[in-house]
Amino acid sequence: MLVNVAECCAVALTTGPRPYASLRLSPVVLQRCRQLGIVPGKTVRGVRAGSRRQKHIPVITSVAQAPDSTMCFNDGMHLYQRQSKRNLSNMIQINQPDITHVPKTMKIETIASTGTRAVAHSQKCINRSNLVSIKRTLPTKQGDDSKHFKVCYLNAQSCRNKTTELADLIHDSQADLVFITETWFREVGDEPLMQAMTPPGFNLHSCPRLTGAGGGLAVLYRTSLRDCVDISLERFDFLSFELCKTKIRHCNQDLTFLCVYRPPPNKKNKLSTPQFLAEFTELLDEYANLHCNLVVVGDINLHYDSQSDLNANTLKTLLPTLNLSQLVDRPTHRRGHTLDWVVVGGDVGVSDLIVQDMLISDHFVISFGFDLQKPGPARRVVTSRNMKRIDMAALKDDVRALQLDRHDLVSSYNSDLRRILDKHAPLTTRTVTDRPSAPWLTPEVSTAKQDRRRAEREWRKSALTVHRQIFTFHREAVKEMVDKNRHQFISQKIENSTSSKELFLITGQLLGKVQNKKLPNSVPLDDLPDKFGDFFAEKIEKIRVELDAAPGHPEHAPFHGAHLTGFSPVTKEQVKKIIEKAPPKSCILDPIPSELLNECLEELLPVITDIINQSLTSGQVPPSFKHAVVTPLLKKANLDINTFKNYRPVSNLPFVSKVLEKVVLAQLSEHLAKTGMVEPLQSAYRADHSTETALLKVANDLLTACDSGSVSLLALLDLSAAFDTLDHDILLARLNTTFGITGTALGWFCSYLTGRTQAVVIQNKHSEDTILKYGVPQGSVLGPVLFTMYMQPLSKVIKHHNVLYHMFADDTQLQKSAHTKQFTELVQSIESCSDSIKQWMTVNKLKMNDDKTEIMPVGKQSKLKLLSETSSLTLSDTTVTFSTKVKNLGVHLDSNLSMDAHINSLCRTAFLEMRRISQIRHLLSLDATKTLVSAFILSRLDYCNSLLAGLPDAKLDRLQRIMNNAARLVLRKRKRDHVTPLLMTLHWLPIKARITYKIATLCYRSLQDSAPSYLSSLLKPHVPTRNLRSADAGHLVVPRVKLNAFGKRAFTYTAPSIWNSLPMSVRLSTSLPSFKSSLKTHLFREYFNP
Repeated sequence: MLVNVAECCAVALTTGPRPYASLRLSPVVLQRCRQLGIVPGKTVRGVRAGSRRQKHIPVITSVAQAPDSTMCFNDGMHLYQRQSKRNLSNMIQINQPDITHVPKTMKIETIASTGTRAVAHSQKCINRSNLVSIKRTLPTKQGDDSKHFKVCYLNAQSCRNKTTELADLIHDSQADLVFITETWFREVGDEPLMQAMTPPGFNLHSCPRLTGAGGGLAVLYRTSLRDCVDISLERFDFLSFELCKTKIRHCNQDLTFLCVYRPPPNKKNKLSTPQFLAEFTELLDEYANLHCNLVVVGDINLHYDSQSDLNANTLKTLLPTLNLSQLVDRPTHRRGHTLDWVVVGGDVGVSDLIVQDMLISDHFVISFGFDLQKPGPARRVVTSRNMKRIDMAALKDDVRALQLDRHDLVSSYNSDLRRILDKHAPLTTRTVTDRPSAPWLTPEVSTAKQDRRRAEREWRKSALTVHRQIFTFHREAVKEMVDKNRHQFISQKIENSTSSKELFLITGQLLGKVQNKKLPNSVPLDDLPDKFGDFFAEKIEKIRVELDAAPGHPEHAPFHGAHLTGFSPVTKEQVKKIIEKAPPKSCILDPIPSELLNECLEELLPVITDIINQSLTSGQVPPSFKHAVVTPLLKKANLDINTFKNYRPVSNLPFVSKVLEKVVLAQLSEHLAKTGMVEPLQSAYRADHSTETALLKVANDLLTACDSGSVSLLALLDLSAAFDTLDHDILLARLNTTFGITGTALGWFCSYLTGRTQAVVIQNKHSEDTILKYGVPQGSVLGPVLFTMYMQPLSKVIKHHNVLYHMFADDTQLQKSAHTKQFTELVQSIESCSDSIKQWMTVNKLKMNDDKTEIMPVGKQSKLKLLSETSSLTLSDTTVTFSTKVKNLGVHLDSNLSMDAHINSLCRTAFLEMRRISQIRHLLSLDATKTLVSAFILSRLDYCNSLLAGLPDAKLDRLQRIMNNAARLVLRKRKRDHVTPLLMTLHWLPIKARITYKIATLCYRSLQDSAPSYLSSLLKPHVPTRNLRSADAGHLVVPRVKLNAFGKRAFTYTAPSIWNSLPMSVRLSTSLPSFKSSLKTHLFREYFNP
């Protein structure tokens, strides 16, 4: 029995014409159908032969506006319908005949139909003598979406739970540009939702509301338009509405779109309508004076259709004075008012404006077109080789038969290998059309969409509630089918990933972490490489001109010890080991990809070894090894793409040149180690050193000073383009005088640094070669090490002022402690030391950036209050105000060393990553989720967690809650599920245990001389005064401290305390891997089996 009336009617409507004529509905159901308007309440006279026999079809008989008109065409003709709301979509436009010769008494309504209705000749039906013969005109399509530029607008009222419907709407609408208001997207964290809402072949730009919930704007545009779309990143000063400006240059016409959303005024946002009118008028005045082709779309939350709305009437009066027109003349909201606008100005010609309720929100979808050609699919020129068709056996035979010129080995190597590669995999250039791919839109989905469209047409034709319910049913069915297919496709793709790199690439796209390479669109592509090349060169030249004007000459300390006069030749086994450990990264300068080089390594190894030894013995670097290709990359995704300073130059060098540099680095490192010329407090680019060990040393010094009652000043110095302004002559003189490098070895470094060139490459277009007169090669192996050697004399300058310091590449930090009464002298000491550092850097052609230098006093809160009179210091001519918190090598430090700022940042970032992963958790397997959580959440919790040792439990519990939620996310458990079994299942140590694990590992490495010397020197073995059995226990000395908040958190206290608490079996481990395994087992038992 059919209980639901809608289901009953659906069956009746889908089973054909009167199949159940003999059956009768029950009186209750019949009465309900009459109440719903599905059946007439009474019979109609004169239709005994069937109502379809003489069905009245209304036609256009006048251009006058009927009082109940509902539709409008572009040519000004109006259609109207009766109160029964009969659908008029099947009406046709006809040309009225000339009836001037017909008497007025014979004018009757003209009837036209699009159906093939038989003409009755019976006089009972029609008196044919009264009819006039007219010329029938077939209905014409108002516009062709496949040929004209189309724009859509919608107030989505939150996109967060409608991503599939919106993506389907954008895809099916054939729109080229889409504006959405009230997206409700957050500034960060909703990237997975944005990705799900963006259909293939489209790009999305979000303008979220920065304060409070709700609001937000989004612009979606076809990928083929990316070079002619300019979306402003400017945050406008208007308070009463949100605004996003988009400029498009298409078909030699410029269009400026303003997407506006005005939130309704209320007590919370304290907005008012007069404020909106004033600001909106200011906006329209500004763009009206620019005489641009302006289009304004959005939701202004005013009843524009109401004659009694004074605010709407104000705008109606304003628009004509600015030569603007508002085109929407029908309701755009389900409650029957016009809240959404399309305002045009200038020479903009809009056609085919349609307003439709797509049941996505309370607002209707507005679509309109321009008389512009629809953008075609994006095309790009691709130059590639078909590596899959290479016959490896034949390739190796050709490589084995190489006869290289010994006098010009590198050039012969490059040319002959390219010739062989061209033979087996010819270089082909072809134009590729980027066609959007959506594999989850299967034929079944297409069939379901057809059913949905059929139900939609029936609903719009009848306007019956039952037909709307049927349409909603089909719409939900399509949504569920698309969601299911997409989930299955992505899940299968993740499960089939064979490496972590492939997994991170797939999930990165889902999480919105993979950004397309963006380039300026204000410069033609052909000119772009030269523009970037000139900008990068001029930036460095400008700094050097300023530095060269400063007086002074650098000093070099004399060297005492064994000199490095030359490099020793290497064996094929040494070269092979280096190549096998190197990542298989290729450069466009390589004659053969690194993957193929590894495949043919046995055949190419003798040649590569000869190239390296020839360079070492001759002291010359091949010219082709000194040329780099540069790719400009946007520093951050939200930066202006047309500002060149927002791009970072990324250099790439040939693969074999990096192998040569690694051979030289090994011998150079051996020389520095033997002569003791390594700077102990430089933690960059050195084995067993890291940012954590550097910060651990700095924090230990600050905590011990605070424990003793002193206050400290921490200064973080900043350099501008330090690696690029370094002077070659000064570096070579320093290598010779200070580090004892002479003879062929010094000649090799001279050849390595001089005569270098680079070219910017963008989409196979090369700039002119630029000569690099300064700096160390970017992207090289030796460059960072040479920079640290260049900076080494700076330590002597700092020691002269009796100031503690630490360096990590070009980051230099100073610290000094004193009693509060001596704080003035402390400030003067830091000022004097900073001035000496700046002077040394200027002489050595390095620029210190005073504006970005940060100074922070550190100490107990009661001590810092005594220093309120002094709040800044002077560096040269710049006044630097004291900071209360700074970011030091990725860790947030505050004046009290409470680590609150760091924990707050950790929690914010971790929860953000967790929200992102949770949005795609249904697509991930258990192993894939564990990998992502470990990479994006646990790695952040573990970074520099040794600095958190000794903090109160209340602070560490905040981090533990993050780990607990991550465990529930991985195992798909509820919020209230007990977490201890989950941590045991995942084999995750709690936060406290992870801190203990990190410090115990550093302590073991320090005792085994595999940690930085500045940490090893802080630990002292415990030597009993008497001969006791504990003498062989391997304990460390635990110093006495005064304050738990400072002294007990220092590495000198926490490391010995943790080490002494470990079982003897763990401390006596013979290797680092065995120690880590035993330690984790011990901590796991301690925390989970107390």
